[in-house]
Amino acid sequence: MVIRGETNIIKVYDLTPLVNVEEYDLYDSKELERFQDTVASYIDSGEAEALSFETELIGTVPENTEIEIGEDTYFFEDVEYINKSVDNLIADNLNEGDVVCLLQASGDGYFEYEQDPDINELRIGYTACDIDTPEEPVYDFFCDLLLPDLVKVKDEKLEVIAKNFYPKDTMIAEVYIVKSKEGSKYLERVCEIDVLHFGWDLFEDIIQVDYDEPIA
Repeated sequence: MVIRGETNIIKVYDLTPLVNVEEYDLYDSKELERFQDTVASYIDSGEAEALSFETELIGTVPENTEIEIGEDTYFFEDVEYINKSVDNLIADNLNEGDVVCLLQASGDGYFEYEQDPDINELRIGYTACDIDTPEEPVYDFFCDLLLPDLVKVKDEKLEVIAKNFYPKDTMIAEVYIVKSKEGSKYLERVCEIDVLHFGWDLFEDIIQVDYDEPIA
């Protein structure tokens, strides 16, 4: 089986041990620039630790996703979903007060599995967002996506044996702080980071990045 389609990726860097946001006056342009340069240097040097999430933050846009099983091609409406709450992903992997940099990229994704399952037994992860989700760019980027790393037949998880990413647009880096309100954690945007000196190799620990045409 192969899943392919328009793909969004988020890589999460933990800046908490390295950066104290309170030391910067982010309303001052020079202080903001100093903060942005500091964050960029930690990522570029490899000092910022990339967090490991229970589910990889790689998702395909349902309307542009094809599921190939043998000679047949299916679409998102043909499969059952495993709902994964984005709020729960944040709550389970991040603590209130954490400072994270989210490196985001869009392109074409290719995900290959060893088995060719029955479409009627196939379930694929899906990032569900609450209707009161904060109006932050990252939620728009990662809500309502299929999760190729969370694919099950009945209760058995299928492992991805090959996954490739073909970047289409420039990457975006944004810094967020984990906030809490009435017991629920959420992300609040601080600023964007200049990615001029970043390379696509930053994603290669979670997916193979290619620059040719997507696999036919």
